[in-house]
Amino acid sequence: MTPKQIAIVQSQLQAVKSIGKPFAKIFYARLFQLAPDLRNLFNCADNGKDRKLINMLCTTVHSLENMDGLKVVAHNMGQRYSEQGINERHYDFFIQAMLETLEMALGDDFSGDGKAAWVSMLAMVKETLLEASSYHRIEHTEWGHEVPMALVG
Repeated sequence: MTPKQIAIVQSQLQAVKSIGKPFAKIFYARLFQLAPDLRNLFNCADNGKDRKLINMLCTTVHSLENMDGLKVVAHNMGQRYSEQGINERHYDFFIQAMLETLEMALGDDFSGDGKAAWVSMLAMVKETLLEASSYHRIEHTEWGHEVPMALVG
């Protein structure tokens, strides 16, 4: 992502945060419409999932200036998601639902450079999550501490 794209996403995040829970509810409704099988992976009775989505977006966006750190976190998430059966098709549905929800939330601000910035961020996160799903081993250092593969390569 370019510095300009990072700045755009960070500024537009404020609008998403101000909407908060309704944004998350619309997102999940669309996601489960696109991929009903994902409903089983989310505790739909958990009211905290809305807050978790907004927190995840905030963490991701605020971490864009520290890509190495973001990639380590995304790598760990990708391994966990892979174990839960989440695959590339699910990530594509997630991205589609997120882009559609962002378009509704941001209106005219979600066009051109704004949309390109979000698409770039979501594609980067998807790529990292997919890379992580292909790693199923952990290397051990001489002193016995486990090192995630994202830090080795």
